[in-house]
Amino acid sequence: MEISYLRISVTDKCNLKCFYCRPDNQEFIPHEEILRYEEIARLVKSMTKYGLKKVRITGGEPLVRPQIENLVKLIREIPEIEDIGMTTNAITLKHHAEKLKEAGLDRLNISIDSLKPELFHQITKGRLEDVLEGIRMSKKLGFDPIKVNAVIIKGLNEDEALDFVKFAIDYGVEVRFIEMMPIGQGYIKWDKEMVKPLDQVREKIEERYGRLIPSTSIGSGAARVYEIPKLGVKVGFITPISNPFCDGCSKLRLTAEGKIKLCLRTDEELSVKEVLRYGTDEDLDEFLRKVLIAKEVSNLNIQKSNYAFSDCVRVMTSIGG
Repeated sequence: MEISYLRISVTDKCNLKCFYCRPDNQEFIPHEEILRYEEIARLVKSMTKYGLKKVRITGGEPLVRPQIENLVKLIREIPEIEDIGMTTNAITLKHHAEKLKEAGLDRLNISIDSLKPELFHQITKGRLEDVLEGIRMSKKLGFDPIKVNAVIIKGLNEDEALDFVKFAIDYGVEVRFIEMMPIGQGYIKWDKEMVKPLDQVREKIEERYGRLIPSTSIGSGAARVYEIPKLGVKVGFITPISNPFCDGCSKLRLTAEGKIKLCLRTDEELSVKEVLRYGTDEDLDEFLRKVLIAKEVSNLNIQKSNYAFSDCVRVMTSIGG
């Protein structure tokens, strides 16, 4: 099989504290254990032999890692990579957007779980206006598309679906709704009762705007994407709980300390750090062949388990969203 998409976590640190993501007692990975930018770029280059064309830089919060634009530059220099994206909470994006654009970043995904300043602060301990400033700056610089990710939690922000669509219209962005997953638990334990099935969110949107038309989006990945008729606004739904999308998955995740994670639904990992730091190109190639086999087996096992989630030990900030 081929691997076309790699999500790269560059840090497990974050400048927000979302209750479903980051625990109170989180112990951060020691600095010396974190992969260097050159090591990450070497892995990306090696993986292009096996079909890699698209990467996404994540965290934690990637913008807390110093000089993150240098990693973007290194990856941009790899001819086979067609698309570089970043997922960020955008709290400090206004200070980084111009350097990221100059370095060659193509796209941005921005996490916003509420458009109500008070609720946003309750969920994240951050300030919504900082995020909005980052979006406005990024729009001026020409980032396109900009996607806004919203984790919908029953009883908390489920009533904001139409507000997010209106936001997408006003700001010229795409919006993607995400079901809350039982991984990387924060200081409130996941419960299935917290999951808002997104078919109900879609129904509410269609009541207001008419039937959604199936569409596509650059780098849409796991999202099922639709367009609102006449408005041209795109809405995506990521449904790992109510309607899994695992078949044919060709995505891997690289953790900040150099573990290749095969899937969010399991704890299966293979460590690449030692190979990157001390191995030859032949050693790295042999390692990647083992990863491809392991990924194929993992995909089959997940299907046999009816797409169940195992008890994931890692917190989400160390996985890379």
